[in-house]
Amino acid sequence: MLPIFLLAGGLTFGQTPDIKSKYLSAEELRRNYRFQEAISIYKEILETSGDASVNKAVISSIANCENGLSMLEYGARPKVYGSAVVPLKDFFLYYPDIPDSTWILVPPALNRNKKDYPINNVLMNNAGGDVIFFSAQDTDGKWDIFNIKRIDQTKWSSPEPLTTLNSQEDEILPYISKDGKKLYFSSNGLSGMGGFDLYVSYWDEKRKIWDTPQNLGFPYSSPDDDYLFMDTESGEFSIFASNRECGSRDSIKLYKLGFESNPVRSPVTTNEEAVWISSLQGGSYKKQENKSDLSDTIRANPETSEYTKMIKEFRKLQSEIDESIRQINSNRALLSSTGNDEEKAALAKKIGEDEMVLLEKQSKLTASNQAIQLREMDFLSRGVIISREEPVEEKPSEETVAGPMTIKLALYGKLPYLEVLEPVVKADYTFKTEGPLTLVEEKEIPEDLFYTVQLFLVENQADSSDFKGISPIFERKTKTGKYNYTAGRFYSYREATAAFQLIKSRGFKDATLSAYNEGENISVKSARLMEDKVTVANTYQIRLTSYPEGIPQPVLEIIRKSTEKDIAMKPVEGKNIYFVGPFANKTEAEAVVTALGELAAEGVTIEAIENK
Repeated sequence: MLPIFLLAGGLTFGQTPDIKSKYLSAEELRRNYRFQEAISIYKEILETSGDASVNKAVISSIANCENGLSMLEYGARPKVYGSAVVPLKDFFLYYPDIPDSTWILVPPALNRNKKDYPINNVLMNNAGGDVIFFSAQDTDGKWDIFNIKRIDQTKWSSPEPLTTLNSQEDEILPYISKDGKKLYFSSNGLSGMGGFDLYVSYWDEKRKIWDTPQNLGFPYSSPDDDYLFMDTESGEFSIFASNRECGSRDSIKLYKLGFESNPVRSPVTTNEEAVWISSLQGGSYKKQENKSDLSDTIRANPETSEYTKMIKEFRKLQSEIDESIRQINSNRALLSSTGNDEEKAALAKKIGEDEMVLLEKQSKLTASNQAIQLREMDFLSRGVIISREEPVEEKPSEETVAGPMTIKLALYGKLPYLEVLEPVVKADYTFKTEGPLTLVEEKEIPEDLFYTVQLFLVENQADSSDFKGISPIFERKTKTGKYNYTAGRFYSYREATAAFQLIKSRGFKDATLSAYNEGENISVKSARLMEDKVTVANTYQIRLTSYPEGIPQPVLEIIRKSTEKDIAMKPVEGKNIYFVGPFANKTEAEAVVTALGELAAEGVTIEAIENK
């Protein structure tokens, strides 16, 4: 909750004590689920504040309140079996029913920009697994979720950010479910009530990505900071941590809840009920007389009512489809077991008719689901969180009362030796006269026939400002110790002369057009003659012969990061061979092969493609 802390901590942003007082008052109301009252005060601040950073934080708080109102329309009432206050720094080591070595401190190789943080950064020990999930900081201290994938016993792919999960703020403490299909984490940048909320993302097997994260909803997420939701090994309980009931910044409370795959959800109608449920004390809430009612706060929203109606129709159609499938399967079983020809004919006809009806219902279900998704995307675009769980009346259940939770300090584990590959950085060789500079230290001149623009030869290394926005720049240190600078790589005279004129217009009056072939400087005239004579072998492709069963995922990822060229499979002498290309010149192909070499990929060669 960094923005709140900064605003509450002082008046360094140049605002008046009155605005600070109002902000603190609104924050207190937000934390106590009095969202409409908080919104009114936030709007008063916006009317009088002239500080852009304050206004940005206030607008974010209003969005959190709006999300809170939506989340209270679908509140769960989990059974609470206990709680315990533990130190914040290593709170995950106190989770019940976890063995030693469950948690491992993220090594420096995976978090090179480590800065001070109140919680130790850990990853889950996935012994024998092929994917490791973790959170790491960028140079500004922002946290994102990454994964690395196993290549062999010691070698792992370079860290890959999970872009569908990461926001503009922080995502921390990822936890993968036992079946590998659910990824839980905490974020203070996605739609929620404020602070760190709890989220889950489901693995989309068809698209091979983690789907859009969903907030776990109230009361798992609160206006305070909520961390590390996970199920116990036995599957009977769920555990998470929150500072919602902690008086000390160095402490946090663990909560042990009964496991529910689909919690029953229904509206929370009073502020007092919201506070009670959020406190996770256990037992049933007894509504008090003469207390403020949220019926005015949780608005009778016609959009929500329409959405609920759509969900009911969707579930009804799904039930009808399930029943149709059961009936068809039953008739198929009868068809295979009966010996009566008339019965067989009748059953076959019935199955055919039912299958046609089933196809029609499945088509309707697909259309219904698409309509619901469009409505959900509309809600999300406005920062409104809504659940597909249908609001139902909570059935009476056996009352549980929370008590002390048995805890035991677990020990950290250790990662085996890991060799994590460096990220493949694809240099941008596109000629530009503005934007970021691409500066390439050129140790060897490519063997291709190409043109370049000679800028200058100097005693000392040039500064980036000397190039006046021109990119890419190639720097080569000569045998005499001087620095030679050229601009661009051009594979046709027409392309080279157009760039040359642009460079001259930028003030490089002494620039000249040069040409190279087989690593040697040649005259432009000779290059033009050679260019005209080149009729064969002027495009290239990469040939991969060692993967008849398919290209391994790490190899495929390196190719995708290094080039946008097509990947094609062709049977050659009964063996599947893969080709990447075509490349306009050999240098482009060599860059991909170099990247694959760092992965120790085998059977990779470059071959020329003859023009016919």
